[in-house]
Amino acid sequence: MPLSPRLHAAVALLLIASPIWAECPTVAHLADGIVLAQNDPFFIRSDFKSAPGGFSEVRVTETNGEARQSIMFYRHGLVMVGEHSAAGRLEITYIDRLTPLADLPERGSVVLNGIAKGPSGEAYVELDVAFVAHGRRELAGCGYVTWVVNSTLRERGGAGAVYRMEYAPELDLVLASSLVGEDGSATPVYAYQWAGTAAEVAR
Repeated sequence: MPLSPRLHAAVALLLIASPIWAECPTVAHLADGIVLAQNDPFFIRSDFKSAPGGFSEVRVTETNGEARQSIMFYRHGLVMVGEHSAAGRLEITYIDRLTPLADLPERGSVVLNGIAKGPSGEAYVELDVAFVAHGRRELAGCGYVTWVVNSTLRERGGAGAVYRMEYAPELDLVLASSLVGEDGSATPVYAYQWAGTAAEVAR
């Protein structure tokens, strides 16, 4: 998906910027927009904003001077229901209620059943979210208490990749994610390093 010159300019600006915002964002700022970014080891900028039934994310990733964009949709910070990227479109419809996720630390785990439609066809899937520990992550002066969880999306009755995520209830967003290997080792996928409101970023 080609990126506009304005978007390229925003990427270049954020590559060198590392501000501490006057106001740390919370979930209340999703209505107007929240920006999370990672500068190292490669650049990611994600713009989150409320959308019908949840919120959307527009993510720009730049590696080796090449920028790529993808758009994700969520019903909950731990429940992605759509992704549009150069690889195609994925849509997931979950039939279970999401309210048990609010009590995840007490429940220990929550399993959601759904139907996924993507480039390879349609399949019944399960999203298994298991609580691991409480944590905390600092993003350029903004500190957030997190839930460390293992998240596995798999075809029903099959195997799936396990991702260890740090989810911040105060933002309803995942701040870091790693792929968990069969030996228990974790390979980082991303870890945001700063956060700001869309209004602050636009100034």
